[in-house]
Amino acid sequence: MRQLPRQAPTVRAAALTGFGALARSFGLDGPAILRGCGLPGDAEREPDRRLPTGAVNRAFEQAAEWAGIEDFGLSLAELRGISNLGPVTLLARDEPDIRSALSIFTAYLPLHNEALTIDLAEQDDLAILSCILAGEGPRVQATDVAVAMLHRILQQLLGSGWAALAIHLERPRPVRAGRFERVFNAPVRYAEDFSGILLSRSDLDRPNQLAETALRPYAAQLRATLPGLADLPMVERVRRLLRAMLAGRRCTASLAADRLGLSRRTLERRLAEEGATFHALLDEVRSDLARGQLAGSRRSNVEIAELLGFASSAAFTAWFRSRHGVPPQLWRRQQRR
Repeated sequence: MRQLPRQAPTVRAAALTGFGALARSFGLDGPAILRGCGLPGDAEREPDRRLPTGAVNRAFEQAAEWAGIEDFGLSLAELRGISNLGPVTLLARDEPDIRSALSIFTAYLPLHNEALTIDLAEQDDLAILSCILAGEGPRVQATDVAVAMLHRILQQLLGSGWAALAIHLERPRPVRAGRFERVFNAPVRYAEDFSGILLSRSDLDRPNQLAETALRPYAAQLRATLPGLADLPMVERVRRLLRAMLAGRRCTASLAADRLGLSRRTLERRLAEEGATFHALLDEVRSDLARGQLAGSRRSNVEIAELLGFASSAAFTAWFRSRHGVPPQLWRRQQRR
């Protein structure tokens, strides 16, 4: 079955806001780092320009390495607010409560970053917001940016008195972890299965502190003219959903169809019309996440196998070798060289 060609995800150049100034504060040449990663040195000047997400992620990692700090992404996120998301801000900021504002953020996030998926899961009295980044190579700093930005947005929507129950990060515990605790003002747990924010479910129904009722009709008119998650091809919608579902370790065609409001048969038919199958997409997303974990984390094969839903480390190794020609341990060593 022929699958439609996949375009590399892009992000608005606004993702680089503050990059040059922060790099200079550590004695680095920000534009040179950007050019070395294949980006325009003056990319910050055009916030709506689309840039390859992978190249932006590499710039963050390189700046952190050359500056000799582990919290470059955290510092970058502190330079931003809700307005950094551009059109997504206009669409979501006047929603009456946090739940509806977050639903707009998640639906229209591709307008800002096509590689980032934010997933909301609710269980008992808890809510979990997961940030999942697609793409090749290490994404530690980019993930820190995403979680810290989401945290800042929640603070602005809920008011300064709000605090998360906990922050979960896939990254290893940094040597200087105190700054993460201060920025998030909540317990930070490292080497977790997902990166995101744990909050009270009741927070979702609290009023949005930024909302202006008079502007809501304008936002609704604007949404009608812009493509959201529901307007993406079904293949891309399923890709984004699978990234989130794998993080929660519950990933079947029936569950995916349910999340999309479709029957399993309808989902399979819609994918077939676009030249894809559910299992082929699951395999593709697993491969993407596996490479990201091997290149950007210290997790063992056993841990990665469990994270991706394999029955054993041996099953994961056999699957990875069949796709990439080498076992995961060798692939990891090659990437580090």
